[in-house]
Amino acid sequence: MGLSIPYDQLWWHWVHGPSRLCRELIRAIPGRGCIFLHHSAPLPWAETFRTLVLEEAESRAGSLRVIQPVDCSGQTLSESDFLARFAPACAQGFLSTTALPAYLDKRGALDGQIVWLYGLEEGDQAAWAARLGEFAALPAAGRCAVVLELTGKRIQRKKVLTLSADELLRPFDVTQFCTMAVGEGGESSGLMDYLTCLCTELTGVNPERLPPLLRVRSALLEDPVGTVADLFGLSEGEAVRHVRRAQYKLLLPLLEDLRVSLLTELSEVCAPILPFEDEFGNQCHTACDMELRHLIHFHNRGDITVPPELWEEVRLAYDARNLLMHQMKPLDFARLRELLSAAARRQP
Repeated sequence: MGLSIPYDQLWWHWVHGPSRLCRELIRAIPGRGCIFLHHSAPLPWAETFRTLVLEEAESRAGSLRVIQPVDCSGQTLSESDFLARFAPACAQGFLSTTALPAYLDKRGALDGQIVWLYGLEEGDQAAWAARLGEFAALPAAGRCAVVLELTGKRIQRKKVLTLSADELLRPFDVTQFCTMAVGEGGESSGLMDYLTCLCTELTGVNPERLPPLLRVRSALLEDPVGTVADLFGLSEGEAVRHVRRAQYKLLLPLLEDLRVSLLTELSEVCAPILPFEDEFGNQCHTACDMELRHLIHFHNRGDITVPPELWEEVRLAYDARNLLMHQMKPLDFARLRELLSAAARRQP
């Protein structure tokens, strides 16, 4: 089943942190003036972000009109270049001895425009932040809107509004994004939860990793280690670590619930061996104080007899926990499905 909403739209429209960043900027631009937008990490689907913000901001800004955002990546933006791009009618009258902010103010060169600069090198960012900081204090700044993206050091100036993506985008945003996108599939609830954990772990801080993961969702479920190793060029050890972490986060609470449920059901079976102290000095007064290893030890020694239909679940839960916690290995797909089915059967 495909995603009904494009991934970039889902991220910027529906996920809490990204949508809030859009709203903050959409509210700020119609107010005019200079805005510094800081983000220490690259923005996912940045072109979509700029487009939707500018389209909505322009519809609210009355007389302001959008000038196509300028990507300055790999180039130095001189003052003359700036004028040629944003105020070509005023470019010929500019003298290098004239301060650009004062010139922009005197000529009203940016009046009625929404200007957006991004991709500047860090040194150029500081220089343009200084120029725009001066411009922000002049009357002409109230007749236009200028957005400067800062990706290096965060810079603040008087009269300039600073918005930080770092303050609005949180790790939970990726979890929400993965949950919403995975929810479009047709897996059972247990497998859907597992796929969400896998995608959240493997996506990390980069939401753009999610679409290629979900394009191979069946392979990701059945052979996650091999699939992510091929997809992202990871070593087998790295792939195992990520898959195990995802399984650990999902399965540890389920394994604890299974332990409590099984030992509660076997409380009468365990009564003859209680209370006891194990080899590590742990005191067990009730069945729920026990670990599954205790149950297996006393059953194998013949002190108690666990019914066959429960013994299979005991071994399943014990082996799964042992693999994850002690052998540091992820569960294969068949065992994971058995565990999820056992947990689902024992849900109240």
